[in-house]
Amino acid sequence: MNKFNIFALSAALVACVSSCELKDELTGDRNTSTEMGMLDLSVAVQGEQSRAEGTVPTAGEMYVEVTSTEEGADPEYSGLYSDMENPMRIPVGTYTVKAHTEGEIQKQMSTPYYGGGTELDITKDETDEAVVTCKIMNTKIALSYSEDLLANFTDWTITLDNGISGDGNTVVFTKENGNTPFIYWYLEDNAVPQLTLNFSGTNTKGESVSRQIAFTKADAPEGFGDSENFIGGDVLDITLDIDANNPNPDEPDQPEEDNDGQLNLDVTVDLTWNTENGEQTVEIPVEDVTEPDQPGGDEDPDQPENPDKPTMIMPGDGHITYTLNGSDQPETADVLINIPKGLKSMVVTIVPGNGEFETLLGDIATMLNFKVGVEMVDNALISSVLSAFGGGAQINAPASNDTSYTFPVGAFFTVLNSAGATAPKAHVFKIALEDQEGNTLEEELSVTIYPAVE
Repeated sequence: MNKFNIFALSAALVACVSSCELKDELTGDRNTSTEMGMLDLSVAVQGEQSRAEGTVPTAGEMYVEVTSTEEGADPEYSGLYSDMENPMRIPVGTYTVKAHTEGEIQKQMSTPYYGGGTELDITKDETDEAVVTCKIMNTKIALSYSEDLLANFTDWTITLDNGISGDGNTVVFTKENGNTPFIYWYLEDNAVPQLTLNFSGTNTKGESVSRQIAFTKADAPEGFGDSENFIGGDVLDITLDIDANNPNPDEPDQPEEDNDGQLNLDVTVDLTWNTENGEQTVEIPVEDVTEPDQPGGDEDPDQPENPDKPTMIMPGDGHITYTLNGSDQPETADVLINIPKGLKSMVVTIVPGNGEFETLLGDIATMLNFKVGVEMVDNALISSVLSAFGGGAQINAPASNDTSYTFPVGAFFTVLNSAGATAPKAHVFKIALEDQEGNTLEEELSVTIYPAVE
């Protein structure tokens, strides 16, 4: 399909918005100033070397946005600091100046994200200086496993939970992530003083082992930086070992088992942060908050806690990968939704995995802003969009009180392919449900597209 045919719907949706903007320009509705001044901007990036692999980015690599504080104002400049005319001539007024890693910060990333900002007034015929220092905005989580743990477990899943509901508020590591996995987690949208580590694994005897460990930043005995909450620039090094202080006398080479026959875990959490004199590291005490097994162990573990709550079944266990224009692309990618008490709300948010798709979503945002979330229920426009993306096949939006619905993420494949590959990133479809009794559920599906094989 021709790329321009795919985007035709987008062009139609934004036509009325474009005409309104043209009217504003012709009639002079937007506030402008004919008096000019100069902005002299200095951008710096904190740190001489990165905690991640590689080096800290240079100031020239920071993406700069200079925007008037007037409502609805377009940026006077948006682009790399290295490409910016500096000093820069701009109208008199009050401005917000931001500098950050190019692209939007995501909840979970494989690299650190730097950012900073300031506000200043531009005075007529004068040069006003602004200094922006970019600091790491996300928290690094790094895991490591002892040789004893690796020798005594065949597989495991470790989930870190910040105690807040919603997408991006848990981080999952499995054995497949390697022996030293790490991730950069953006926590500053919320105040997060405590994290909980949930360990679920299978030991070499085939037994299931579960532990829940909590740790609080303020419990660090020797200070904990500028905030009692986990913030950008903090580094958490979490080591998992087996407690072998009192080995079984019959098998001295084997770690001790606790009262319920499961191997004891020994979890150590080290917190590192920047100070004026360099990095400082302290150990945070941990607390085992594992709940004892509840009675009724012979009950079916697969039985849902409440069968009347909404459920979603994700294709590919929530992760779809394929090669651009390759034979491994799935024919469908249906999210199977069940709402026994009747659907009240279904909001779909899309996090684009590349710039092309982000541009497309921006083009239709005045009508359907998938980047902030679109209500799908009884939305006639959604039916038109999904049908257009799906090549003309009729695809209906969910209706209020529906007890089931199939959300065809595969309908987006044609336009996703036109936008190109995403790897190592992914397009993420976030789905939030609410039924008529107020029960909610949030899940997400990622689509990673690898470049075409030449």
